[in-house]
Amino acid sequence: MTPPPPSAVRRFFLGWVLRGRLSSDRLVALICQGGAGGVLILAAALIAVLLHQGWPALGHLGLWNLLSSTNWDPERGSYGALLFVYGSCVTSAIALLVAVPLGVGTAVYLSELATPRRRRISAFFLELLAAIPSVVFGFWALEFLARRLLGPLYAWAGWKQASGEGLLAAGLVLSVMVLPYITALSYDACRSVPLALREGALALGATRWQMIRHVILPVARPGIVAAILLALGRAVGETMAVTMVIGNAQYFNFSLTATGDTIPSLIAKQLHETTPQEPRRAVLMALGLLLLLLAWLMNSAGRAVVRHQVTGQSARYAWWRFWKWRRSSSVSLSASSAPSFPTAEPPPDVGPQRLSGESITPATFRRAANRRGAARIDRIMSWLLALCQWLTILPLFLILGYITYQGAGEVSWAVFTHLPGDEPPGLAHALYGSAILVLLAAAVAVPWGVLVAIFLSEYPQHPLNGLVRRAAEWLTAVPSILIGVFGYVLLVSPPWSSRPWGYSAYAGAFALAVMMVPVVARAAEEALRAVPAGLREAAAALGATRAQTLRAVLLPAAWPAILTGILLAAGRILGETAPLILTARGSQFFPRSLADPTPSLPFYVYDFAQKPDEAWQRLAWAGAFILLVLVLCINVTSRWLSRSAHSAR
Repeated sequence: MTPPPPSAVRRFFLGWVLRGRLSSDRLVALICQGGAGGVLILAAALIAVLLHQGWPALGHLGLWNLLSSTNWDPERGSYGALLFVYGSCVTSAIALLVAVPLGVGTAVYLSELATPRRRRISAFFLELLAAIPSVVFGFWALEFLARRLLGPLYAWAGWKQASGEGLLAAGLVLSVMVLPYITALSYDACRSVPLALREGALALGATRWQMIRHVILPVARPGIVAAILLALGRAVGETMAVTMVIGNAQYFNFSLTATGDTIPSLIAKQLHETTPQEPRRAVLMALGLLLLLLAWLMNSAGRAVVRHQVTGQSARYAWWRFWKWRRSSSVSLSASSAPSFPTAEPPPDVGPQRLSGESITPATFRRAANRRGAARIDRIMSWLLALCQWLTILPLFLILGYITYQGAGEVSWAVFTHLPGDEPPGLAHALYGSAILVLLAAAVAVPWGVLVAIFLSEYPQHPLNGLVRRAAEWLTAVPSILIGVFGYVLLVSPPWSSRPWGYSAYAGAFALAVMMVPVVARAAEEALRAVPAGLREAAAALGATRAQTLRAVLLPAAWPAILTGILLAAGRILGETAPLILTARGSQFFPRSLADPTPSLPFYVYDFAQKPDEAWQRLAWAGAFILLVLVLCINVTSRWLSRSAHSAR
């Protein structure tokens, strides 16, 4: 029997391919555009899910009624969320009050006063502090900061909250978590100040502190403000550390030592208990939408400040401000109104060793006294800035020391081979589940992120390039608990299904992949842009197509830096807990398939840390120590690879 002739569409497509019109360059472009379009779809779907799920609550209760009432009683139909908004605001405010002075002081010290060796060591310690998982922060804050530090202090002062948990403890641990971000971004802002401004201020006789105060900080102010805004967005969306130490009390109390609750911790604790038709679920989704809006506003404002900073105008303003202060200050080298410049002559001395032949006038005494006072203030401020640097890295050693002290002794072979129900108990199922989740997420996120990076770096004229870049930046700033909500609605308890699908490795890996894609894309884009332009030109001169240049030149040259970004992203998702609470959850056994609830190491550190049984507590310490070692090893390895790549260039 003769086969039917192909359709017209099929004949046209086959002819198009055979004639070579669908070239390899066109195919690569289509694939990269598809990956970039997937980021846009992902961002739009996240917003659409929260709007669709949360809008009924906003329409029925009203935003004002939701945010103005303190009565949270779902059983009686009362959904006042002011308590949670208050908890989020207070903990974030405490975090910024502590972290901003320390972070900016450390940034100024590292930028202007520290030796290169101390600068490198401090940067390494800050990277390690930023890499610590939030569940480890929370466990340390619960056991050390709250129960061993603040608890005895409250008892000595006669306050009621003897356990140490509460808003103050949550704010303090948040301050430690945002310190590396404020320090790193403020340091970049200080280093961006033109060298000519520093040299001009010192040439006019300013001390180092006067230069910092009147030149460096005014010029770097936009970058510092951006760092504060980005850190605020990070603090508002933090879930696990706050959940473990805030006390989770749902009553209103203005005392800083009182227990409370926040929006992310409320979602993490209660969303999985709801059904699609329950009003409480719609209210929690509305609060998630509010949290997303706050995080987006903070991130957008911070990036807008950086993007619209005009360094030349800031520098001219700072120079005019310094010159105005210099003219009116008593530190002036001359009493005249004309500009004066330092000479090679020594400053006047009012002591017995003063050069003979000079007349002593009141102005001479004033100038010498002002110079001595300025030098004294310079020494004091140098010591204070150095103290800020030491206080910034001190929490790293406290966390590493306390986790090692409590957890290293609990690690045994049984931890890696036994289940929690065995004797002795172990975490073999959690280690196995974490490996599955990270590998599944990386299998999706790495190629996807690299495709997005190729689109952003190699197709800058595409009309969607800027929109894709903003969507990727926005996804990076989304709180992790909202990524978990996204996965929960789509893959665990979808509203269109009559019965929930259940927790699974698929849902957990999906949530982790959503978090990993923008990180890999950003690292890969920077790596591709760092490839010398001469390599591209040489490949083009030899007649290579764009696809051939990508495959044979750009990707091999950028691979070490891309691998560094992949390792950093893997280290980040390895320690994530909040998305897995709502997607993979866990069980006391090995998962039989990818469709079963899948245990993970961060989840069981969080779960066992709250158990009253001492055996579970010891297992939580062992898990925290193993998780900390794994994450820090990944971070150190990525740093070593980055240095090796730079050395090779």
